[in-house]
Amino acid sequence: MIYRRQKKQYLFAGLLGVIAIINVLFFLILWYPSRSEYLNLRDSISRLRQEVAVGKARIDVLEKRSAELDRFEQDRREMFMNHFVRRETGFSEILPELEMMGQQAGVRNSRKDYLYETIPQYGLFSIKIKVPVQGGYPNVVNFIRELETSSTFFLINGIDVRTSSDSKESGERSPNAPSPGAGKLSLGLDLETFFYQ
Repeated sequence: MIYRRQKKQYLFAGLLGVIAIINVLFFLILWYPSRSEYLNLRDSISRLRQEVAVGKARIDVLEKRSAELDRFEQDRREMFMNHFVRRETGFSEILPELEMMGQQAGVRNSRKDYLYETIPQYGLFSIKIKVPVQGGYPNVVNFIRELETSSTFFLINGIDVRTSSDSKESGERSPNAPSPGAGKLSLGLDLETFFYQ
């Protein structure tokens, strides 16, 4: 009777041992794929975090560029309004302005020829103006300075200089004779300005 009871206990213990071994085997069979899947997920999460950080950096750069483009458009409009003339009122503003500069500098300009470009570049229409001026050297210099410091944008593309001095050059000059720089100058200025629409 005792032997039979021990035999049953051994069988029960063996059965429990087999069940424990089967459980351990199942655990190992399921643990390896779960572990590899966990490691893959961890790597994927790390990669995604890096991609999110790179994406945020790109978004910051794009937002900065967008703000710069907005500022650029605003600066462009301000530059157009401050340094160029509207196409509709262009000649009615430019020609009197050149006339006033000539009067302030003390030079005479008889006429102004201009060439108007009908196709805009970068939103600006180029206007080429030929301005002949006559006056003393300091007056001509003042006129050129007026052009350079004008709020309206003027380019001086060419200057054709001719002297029209009344005094004749001689070997000896009297003390009252004007110096060579005091003679009258006749200038042909090739100017360029721009109109915006």
